[in-house]
Amino acid sequence: MIELDRIDRRILATLQDDNRLTNLELARRVGVSPPVCLRRVRRLRDAKVIEGDVSLINPEAFGPRTTVIAQVKLVRGTSDVVQGFKRAMLDRPEVTQCYLVTGPSDFVIIIQVADVAEYERFLEGALYRNPHVDSIASSVVVNRVKFRPAALRVETGSDHP
Repeated sequence: MIELDRIDRRILATLQDDNRLTNLELARRVGVSPPVCLRRVRRLRDAKVIEGDVSLINPEAFGPRTTVIAQVKLVRGTSDVVQGFKRAMLDRPEVTQCYLVTGPSDFVIIIQVADVAEYERFLEGALYRNPHVDSIASSVVVNRVKFRPAALRVETGSDHP
């Protein structure tokens, strides 16, 4: 991974808020010249510090949606079982996020479905039939209070991480 200085961190913080800025506007906000800004952004992309650019779509644009947070415990956590579960979650379009975690669960997964009936079908097809799943604890999201898809909160005040 590359070293990130204060200017790199300012660029990242600004792009996390609005990645549609022109290079000219980004340079103005960060306080560097446009050529310097362009070189730095290219460097950050080439180094995969910036992994991609996406459009965030309001889930309600497709009608009512249900978000479910499921904690999954595997029967045993051997490497092949864990890797198999990861692959299975990657193949499920309902799964928008999947985390291998510490604690009483092995995985936390975020699932987007139309309704609880669709979640039941997901449970049946993706989890109940998996012989390595020991238990599932599901929580239905009632209200999204905060959603900030920034990879991290970028501190811009110093040259130290």
